[in-house]
Amino acid sequence: MNDNIAAKPWRLGLYGPFILLLLVALGWSALWFYGRWRINAELDMLIAREASVGRNWSCPDRSITGFPFRIEGRCSNPSFRQAGEAGETLTGSVKSVTVVATTAGAFNLAHVISEAEGPLVIRSPIAPEVTVNWTSARSSFRGSPTRLERASVEIDSPVMTANGLGGGRWSAKRLEAHIRAGVDPARPNSFDFALKIDGAILPELDFAMKSADPLTLTADARVLKLAAIDRNDWPATVEGWRNGGGSIVIEQLALTKGLPRVEAKGELRLDDQRRVEGRLDASFVNAGALLQQLGIGGGVGGLVGGLLGGSRPGQAQGRDMAVRLPLVLENGRVAIGPFRVPGVQLRPLF
Repeated sequence: MNDNIAAKPWRLGLYGPFILLLLVALGWSALWFYGRWRINAELDMLIAREASVGRNWSCPDRSITGFPFRIEGRCSNPSFRQAGEAGETLTGSVKSVTVVATTAGAFNLAHVISEAEGPLVIRSPIAPEVTVNWTSARSSFRGSPTRLERASVEIDSPVMTANGLGGGRWSAKRLEAHIRAGVDPARPNSFDFALKIDGAILPELDFAMKSADPLTLTADARVLKLAAIDRNDWPATVEGWRNGGGSIVIEQLALTKGLPRVEAKGELRLDDQRRVEGRLDASFVNAGALLQQLGIGGGVGGLVGGLLGGSRPGQAQGRDMAVRLPLVLENGRVAIGPFRVPGVQLRPLF
């Protein structure tokens, strides 16, 4: 009898780990199903919020998968319909959108990762049909519906085609954009921004510069005095920023297209007609080729460009000089040093 009494604690120790594992599995499953409900609720709220500003989205095929470690909400063949400024109906569709969160983050969906599968097709009765495709497109958002903390977009091999009369084709190897709320208490309502475009082919720029070489651009900037972001009304956001004295401080910008290379820093803003204006202190490598490609100054510009971008006596051939010239945007015009860039007229953003 004493042996039976002594055996009870041993049996409890034997079954205890299995009971604990079962409780953990049940709790984890409950957490996953709660996260699934949260994802569905967030999608419904997003669709309702978009509909309130005239963008009507439909998701005919929705599914939630990923058990047990991921919560993956997938919407196949989503489409939208929106009234345009001229009264026309703008429609669009994409192959699929997937929203991903970890099961551990089910109670806090402040960080959401999404992926989109192309193509994105946008149709309008008064404009050419636009098709945008890519090999992969990912975005990450951290924050709340009213407060952006950090957001990123990364797209591999984007291609945009305008089908119809006057259509064109624009492409790049990769596009990255990152934005985060500023952390400097001395600069409230500021956002840090980084952009990188690699291997871009832009027909209009090729024509203007008389060069088919791909474009590479990197930029680090800081947006100042951006008090609020209304994702449903970006013109109101931009107008409030402009009226509040907002500006963009370009901390570093580098642009390369063939031989010419431009590096610049400075500050930009919007004028009363909502055109970009400001001054950038720029450094030009192979300035002669750049001025000649832009057709600046005719023969005088070519001569000055040759002097600026050519080799000094005794300098090795092929080693280009860096020349500092201001890049000025004013009254809708662009000038490099004393030369205005012909054929370039900056238009209002909206």
